[in-house]
Amino acid sequence: MKRIFNIAITCAAAWLAAGCTPDAEIRAHAGFTTDKEEYRTGDLVTITNTASAENAEIAVCKWEYMGQTLYDLGAPEPFYVDEGGDFLIRQTVTTNRGSQKDVFEKTIRVIDDNTPPVADFTWKVNGVEQAEIQADQEVEFIDRSTDPDEDGAIVAWEWSFGGDIKSFTEAAEAASVKYTFQSHGKIEVKLTVTDNRRAKTTKSVTIDVAKSPTSMGLWWSYPYDTNGTVQGSSPAVSPDGQYVYVLSSGYHLVGVKAGSEGGTESYKLNLNPDAYTADPFTLTPSVDEDGTVYAVGYKKIDDADHSVLYIIQNGKTLRTADAGSINKNEHYFFGSPAILNYNGRKYVIIAVKNITNNNENMNGGSAHVQIFDPESGTGVVGLHANSGSYGSPVALKSGIILASGGGDYGTRIYLPTGDSWAFNRPESSNDNTGNLGANSNRIAQYGSSIAVGKDGKTVYIVGMKKDKSSATIQCYDVSTILASPNTIKPSPLWTKDLKGTVVAKKQAGGVVVGEDGTVYASSCAPGYITAISADGSQVLWEHAATGDINGTPALGNDNAVYYNDCSAGNLVKLDAETGEQLVSFHLADNLNSSPTIGPDGVIYCNGVLNGKPTLFAVDATSTAPADSWSQMAGSPSKSACLY
Repeated sequence: MKRIFNIAITCAAAWLAAGCTPDAEIRAHAGFTTDKEEYRTGDLVTITNTASAENAEIAVCKWEYMGQTLYDLGAPEPFYVDEGGDFLIRQTVTTNRGSQKDVFEKTIRVIDDNTPPVADFTWKVNGVEQAEIQADQEVEFIDRSTDPDEDGAIVAWEWSFGGDIKSFTEAAEAASVKYTFQSHGKIEVKLTVTDNRRAKTTKSVTIDVAKSPTSMGLWWSYPYDTNGTVQGSSPAVSPDGQYVYVLSSGYHLVGVKAGSEGGTESYKLNLNPDAYTADPFTLTPSVDEDGTVYAVGYKKIDDADHSVLYIIQNGKTLRTADAGSINKNEHYFFGSPAILNYNGRKYVIIAVKNITNNNENMNGGSAHVQIFDPESGTGVVGLHANSGSYGSPVALKSGIILASGGGDYGTRIYLPTGDSWAFNRPESSNDNTGNLGANSNRIAQYGSSIAVGKDGKTVYIVGMKKDKSSATIQCYDVSTILASPNTIKPSPLWTKDLKGTVVAKKQAGGVVVGEDGTVYASSCAPGYITAISADGSQVLWEHAATGDINGTPALGNDNAVYYNDCSAGNLVKLDAETGEQLVSFHLADNLNSSPTIGPDGVIYCNGVLNGKPTLFAVDATSTAPADSWSQMAGSPSKSACLY
């Protein structure tokens, strides 16, 4: 009882100390004033709060005005009213004795007697008004806007050149604006003018900008999935150039009519019919010489979630290959299935980070690199890669298979052994000593794509140095390893450090080799493209991207390097000899993939626009991809085997 009595005494003391007053003696008085009783459109409305309370404090002040609700013990920030009419402002105040409230309302009148400005413009090319415009040609855009009101004046100008915004508040600067279009095609030019009463008007003209020797233009875009994102998955083009295939994390494989007159859907297949919650990273499809498409998805097998290689022809699934049961949302990063014709037999190879494959011949949990017979869908062999494999495997016509490992284990090299494969293992106590990018040259590759020289033996890999100081590129000759299996600890022919980084699981770089042997490498965050001489002796040039790069550059036969500036959503074109940026062409909100150059030179990009996975077809100056190869950019069909 003593404890209860003490609590009561304490509460009473606190009540008195707080100056508690009976409810009947507490009053809340809502109130405010405005600086005017009547306004004109474009005027600033200023509110002064005059609310008060008797024997209490105002704890909550709620403002309702112009369709907004604001809680502020002061007053709303001054605001503009841009339309005529009567507008109610309501204030509700509540004291710290919550049952005590009061409301005050006031209606302000806004008179709209303003005539909006008239937006107008024309243009000149070399002094000729409304002449034909060509990309890479300077154009003078001339403002001819007017304000009809006697007391009116235009105070702001916003030019939009195909989405490239130029804003001005000085009439002299806005009167004549010079602009050079880097892309060709139908481009919308808009001028929006604002008068001194805040009224806006826009004039829009769609201009057919003619092609130039360096420009790019959009043939078409196609939103191919209603959900999902694009993370590492690039377009793949059929060898005949008739169809382009794309896949997002929505797992709808879509075949789209390719070419300049394409952009219509041929078919759509659901590669995740049981709606497994998969990692957003999605592999790029591969297309065989006969048009067969190989793509990785998911489905239920024996009531369990499994990863599955889908084998598709003419829009129908011929068969599937079980790639193993899934116990973690971390499976595939970058790359595509590799197609290998070796010793008169066809194989399809996929690489995986985390999976358990208990199928016959697939080595259980060690099946990070899985080789399948596409004719039957059966597994041939499952191969181990330390910490799993990022990216996709690369197959050489000699039968060698390459796959990047997790962590800083470099690239594992698998050598043919009759009808199977085994990794190079010169030191029995350490499985990784036979890797590329191992031993004293250890790198963390994280799925960065691999390139192979025309000789079929020179291999280029990109990764992070073991000390994480920078990205680096290494060049190897793998023919000697094939000639002397399990005896050679690979040593690079040459190595060069790169600006930028390679980010585990999120952003990978890559390599592509030019027709003359020049090596072009991408690193990620920040993004760089680096050109290196064929012998590795010198860096020819370095190009810094505006944002990040998440993929491999592609080479056209127009002596140009193309890459996706992912975070900026731009397809960028560089001069292959100098690294000079020729065009930066905005396509999407992001382009987390590699560009693909089709057999006819059309450039395909896979990205996200307005929240939807979208395929873009771009017209540039190339008429075909360069005679070169890399895992992701040099092969339009992503077949991963050329030399």
